[in-house]
Amino acid sequence: MTEHPTRLSDVTTVLLDVNETLTDLGPLEAWMREQGLGPGSASAWLASVLRDGLAASLAGVPARFGPLGRTALRDLLAAAAGGEADEERAAALAEQLPTVVAGLPAHEDVEPGIRRMLDAGLRVATLTNGGVGVARALLQRLGLEGDVETLSVDGTRTWKPHSEAYLGACDRLGTTPERTALIACHPWDVLGAQRAGLVAVWVPRGRSWPESYPAAQRTAARLTEVLEAL
Repeated sequence: MTEHPTRLSDVTTVLLDVNETLTDLGPLEAWMREQGLGPGSASAWLASVLRDGLAASLAGVPARFGPLGRTALRDLLAAAAGGEADEERAAALAEQLPTVVAGLPAHEDVEPGIRRMLDAGLRVATLTNGGVGVARALLQRLGLEGDVETLSVDGTRTWKPHSEAYLGACDRLGTTPERTALIACHPWDVLGAQRAGLVAVWVPRGRSWPESYPAAQRTAARLTEVLEAL
């Protein structure tokens, strides 16, 4: 792991990724299994949404998480049915999907980890490629809705890991990249933040760091250990 000159005293703002970094996909997986989809469908669904969103960003086309999520669900249902989804059933499940996603629980280290950051005097915000509704619902359940700001790039032409997604968030918060830390479990998100000039902390959540990527600046096993990583 490479060294970085920034000290905790230099970092004033923390940006938290939401999907999988904060939220546990377990209930979404269970819901999808109830619909007859195979193991790993929740992760496959999110990966499909991110793939199409990042591709749209690369092409300079605005994209919204919700419609991409409906398409990804329809494709999973079609694959499970042997090639063609029941459109009526797909539409009905697509209506249920936002409620399921908005109700996803936080990992057990999220609430105490965020409180540690706040107690250290850090300004904390979420930055997601999805809509802010998921983050707001999660923060409300944790009793943190008044303490953590919510930002999203949903519907723009620059999803994370495009540098403008991080720099735009810094602008909106009135901070600078070198005084801002991005916390995420996705290596591509961490890499994007590093290349945009932010401090980045990787919380693996069971993932491996890609061999072809430059090393992560900092790694924390849990959200409660982010301060030590900084």
